[in-house]
Amino acid sequence: MTIEIRQTALTDVENVLPILLLAEESASAVRWSLNNLSDTLYRMDDDGVPIGAATLRWNSEPCEILELAIVKDRQGQGLGKQFINYLLAEGRRRGKTELLVGTATSSAENIIFYQRCGFRMHQVRQDYFWYYSEPIFVNGIRLRDMIVFRYDLTEDPAA
Repeated sequence: MTIEIRQTALTDVENVLPILLLAEESASAVRWSLNNLSDTLYRMDDDGVPIGAATLRWNSEPCEILELAIVKDRQGQGLGKQFINYLLAEGRRRGKTELLVGTATSSAENIIFYQRCGFRMHQVRQDYFWYYSEPIFVNGIRLRDMIVFRYDLTEDPAA
């Protein structure tokens, strides 16, 4: 097993779209995000096979992870945390001071995951998911608001 994380061309999205759809319900929303919000696409491979993907906006402050996902059969193996640690190191390398990430207020697993990775609760974006034409429910709660987490990249990661 050889895990590699690398930046890839935005045009590589079709190779990782099924993975990104684990983080965003709609392919059109992923493409819109890549055209309007994201400026960088990353993929995580295991022996050349894509097992994770993330889209980021580095070219503004604060920078933000817009989508991040690991294929279902590889979740729970520490790969998500490995991906986050890679992105935190990349943010420091780029001289960024903070990194944001958001998830639905109904996504308990994601809320726990980001806190375990060292992110702190930052804000709530009310009615963020207005663009879904049909109501979506996660854990029995209607998808409406996004909780935003913040990671201070200026803090010593060893502390």
